[in-house]
Amino acid sequence: MRNSLSSNFWLAVLLMTIGIGGCTPDNKTPAMGALPKASFTVTQLTGVNNTFVASASTSGIFGWYWATGSGAPVPGTASDTIHFSQHGNYRIILTAVGNAGYDTASQVVSVANDDLGNTLLAGGTLDTASSSSWTTLNTGGAQTTFTFTPTGLVLSNSGNTNGGVYQAIQVQAGVNYKFSAIVSGGGITDSWVEFYIGATVPTQGSDYTDNKIYSLNWWSGCGIGAFNGNVVAIGCSGAGPTSGTISFATSGTYYVVIKAGSSGGTLGSGGVTVADIALDH
Repeated sequence: MRNSLSSNFWLAVLLMTIGIGGCTPDNKTPAMGALPKASFTVTQLTGVNNTFVASASTSGIFGWYWATGSGAPVPGTASDTIHFSQHGNYRIILTAVGNAGYDTASQVVSVANDDLGNTLLAGGTLDTASSSSWTTLNTGGAQTTFTFTPTGLVLSNSGNTNGGVYQAIQVQAGVNYKFSAIVSGGGITDSWVEFYIGATVPTQGSDYTDNKIYSLNWWSGCGIGAFNGNVVAIGCSGAGPTSGTISFATSGTYYVVIKAGSSGGTLGSGGVTVADIALDH
């Protein structure tokens, strides 16, 4: 769909949403040339699992914004490398911006297999076979239900609960690790879905609060409506950076904890599914 910058107020809202800076023409600005045409090709990167290169046109375009099926559009360049950790069909959407307006184009990429990369985590797909890699954490009181299914880890409850699952990992100081976790659900109320990487050993019967990096949190304003994406992009609480890149000051044993619960609400009809989790290096 091609659009003129001077025709609609809502376009200005869209451009601010996706982070386009600078001035835009108002409805009295003379014609600024032909509207841009968004188009791109997608090719699989040779010798690298689940990795694709999206290459866009550069003619008359100064801004490229890519959405890859795991969050909101982010600024990039005319050529973007995209890795999908889990099998499935993903819609890649390009928004191309030029002097006279913007245009969008999309393609669907089919990914045949899972590839969590060089990850520190065992059982990262969180499917039925992954359950042996994780330990259930009872944080005291009524327990959130954690169910490993063929499509991922389902977190569910029918009242006020808390709880988690965890595993130990070994990290090296000063190394950059990339965290991701794909979460989906119909919407939570008065609830949380949290991801921790802490040095404190989880203790049965006690809550876990050491280094929350990302989360969905109803009170902070995310997870309220239907969601499906990387918690790094769609989460609204936690100390982790928006890039998902994490490093540690000291080497040693750390604990990855997935925790969820409610206080006066629920995790929604059907619960929340964590489809995979990775900590790559």
